[in-house]
Amino acid sequence: MPLEEETRNLIHDYCVRDLPGDISWHIDKFSFIDDVELRLRLGRAFYSARYVYKLMEATFVQNDEQHPFVKFQIMQYASIYEAVITNLLWGLLKEHPEVIQLQTHKAYKPINALGSLTKVKYGEEDVFTCVYRDAKTPRNSIPFKDKVDCAVRIGFLEAAYAEDIKRTYELRNLAHIETEASKQLDVEIAQSKTAYWRLSPFLDYTASFVSNYNT
Repeated sequence: MPLEEETRNLIHDYCVRDLPGDISWHIDKFSFIDDVELRLRLGRAFYSARYVYKLMEATFVQNDEQHPFVKFQIMQYASIYEAVITNLLWGLLKEHPEVIQLQTHKAYKPINALGSLTKVKYGEEDVFTCVYRDAKTPRNSIPFKDKVDCAVRIGFLEAAYAEDIKRTYELRNLAHIETEASKQLDVEIAQSKTAYWRLSPFLDYTASFVSNYNT
């Protein structure tokens, strides 16, 4: 059963009172993202994370009751960092040499160099001829930390924030309870605050980079 309307309004007013703006303000922080739908979802994720933080503050939950609030914020911020970095690397910057290098690896490619009737053995095993050449790495197979390092090398992410962003993403993966248990780690309020504090300078710096890159 919901709380009385007066109480609900009191909580909501507290949650939005100190936010810098409404959801439109948060969406506008991603104005450098060309994909309109992605921009809307990023803004909503940012707004949701801030609203949930204020809700946590308003209800003054502690310990185990605080855990889901903190975890939600970590997941939102990590998803924002991932979406922005990935969108730029494979959008605006897809032809950049660093991006091409990021998605390239060496792999053995079998070739029929000896003819179909020729067979080579090594002990009891067949030996096949191959060439060692560049191959394209699927985007989803590239670790996020490598994408972050690539963003730093290109210049749209400040090196000073790179490790904190990687750590936020690592904590996001603790959404899997089995992983969380095996690593014996818990997300804490300080970590969600760090994820938030890094976001505004990250967005401002990235927006400036995109603006200058397009001129």
